[in-house]
Amino acid sequence: MTLLLEKRFSLIEKAFGRTKRSKDGVNINVECPFCSKKNGKTKLVIRVDNPVYHCWVCGKSGKDITYLFSRFFKRYLEEAKQIFKSKKISLDNEDKEVAEICLPDDFELCPNITKGFNPNKLAVKKYAAFRGASVHKQWMLKIGASDTGDFKRALIIPSFDVDGNLNFYTCRKIDALTDNGRKYVNAEVSKSEIIFNEYLIDWSKPLTLVEGPLDLLKTNDNATCLLGSHLGENFKLFQKIVKHKTDVYLALDYDAYWKAQEIAKLLSSYDINVWLVKADKSKDVGDMSEEEFLDRLKKAKQWYEDDFLLRKIRSL
Repeated sequence: MTLLLEKRFSLIEKAFGRTKRSKDGVNINVECPFCSKKNGKTKLVIRVDNPVYHCWVCGKSGKDITYLFSRFFKRYLEEAKQIFKSKKISLDNEDKEVAEICLPDDFELCPNITKGFNPNKLAVKKYAAFRGASVHKQWMLKIGASDTGDFKRALIIPSFDVDGNLNFYTCRKIDALTDNGRKYVNAEVSKSEIIFNEYLIDWSKPLTLVEGPLDLLKTNDNATCLLGSHLGENFKLFQKIVKHKTDVYLALDYDAYWKAQEIAKLLSSYDINVWLVKADKSKDVGDMSEEEFLDRLKKAKQWYEDDFLLRKIRSL
């Protein structure tokens, strides 16, 4: 962390009083001076390296944080002008070149792969069926195969943003391991910036969240994945859920039980309704049949903080 970044954090904490730094090291939550008297929640988020702000409760936002000081904290205004006069702080020594995300030229959708195709692609199609990917899911998720480089003999699940542009892909090797011992090859993109297949999401309807793309083979259609088992306030997915007040059905694997509890607690603190889909110790989501998952989805129980605290006490 640069000295200037720390000075910005310190000034905000001194002026606003009640604050909470985010784990990402660049955001800080404060009481919104526009609406805090109504709710008392720290829901105004300030990005300190590129000082913009946004309140998730009243919607107030801006690109110049010194406006807040000029209106609400005039005693710190001159200091704020000095500390925030330089714009965005680079957190890296050098600007990193962003790798282009693209699928191989010979990418073929699994439903189009028929007898006579390359045997490696045929093997991937067979593997997709083995993993329980219905023809409907293969078309919807645009599951495909290739015979090129890291994509060879791998089940490819691409992701597209809200405008239909490719923004991520995951490749699950159908053999035991890759040459370097990995089952998966993923696009080198920050997962916090990705909303997997956002173009398929209807934010006005309940959204099912699972861990990985292969879990989406078993879910209902209005679903996306975390690309892991973490969801933070700096994630675009989190921000879209809060913006649209989307109800969430959270279906993480059994070994991520407490992570699911923490995600539910975080979403609930932003007034998002969360239901937990019961996890099975013997079966992860990806191991279930689609029918079994949908049955568990119907039986999901709404998350309440009192239940969370009771479970926490019992686990001690």
